[in-house]
Amino acid sequence: MKKRYMGIMAVPVIVAVVLGVAAWSMYIDGLNAVKHDANRWAVIEDVNGDRLAVETTNEQVWAELIQLNQNGTRMWIGGVVERYSNKWGFRFKLDSIVIAEVTIEALQATIRYITENIDYWLNIGRAYVSARVVEIHS
Repeated sequence: MKKRYMGIMAVPVIVAVVLGVAAWSMYIDGLNAVKHDANRWAVIEDVNGDRLAVETTNEQVWAELIQLNQNGTRMWIGGVVERYSNKWGFRFKLDSIVIAEVTIEALQATIRYITENIDYWLNIGRAYVSARVVEIHS
């Protein structure tokens, strides 16, 4: 009887592991399914845990993104907001990425807030997200 009980208890654990692996796989596929215009990109994570791929063609900005990834520092990362076919419906224009310690408060947002108010941010032009770099792809 004890062996049967242990087998029954293992089923929920196995299901949870399978679902976790599937969710992680879908997350990675979602990031990689987006066509990247640059041959390198960083993934930023905002204060809510939402993530967005950021691409740049600027060598100095790329070096700063790598440094932020290495030291885990949270900074304001942003640029010109443009529509884009990814999970969030926008990205920061490649040649406009800025990393700053301080920004104008009116330009501060979260990834989700930009998505929910995309027309507003397209009209404003720029937005900055308090974020840390969690992944580097090159």
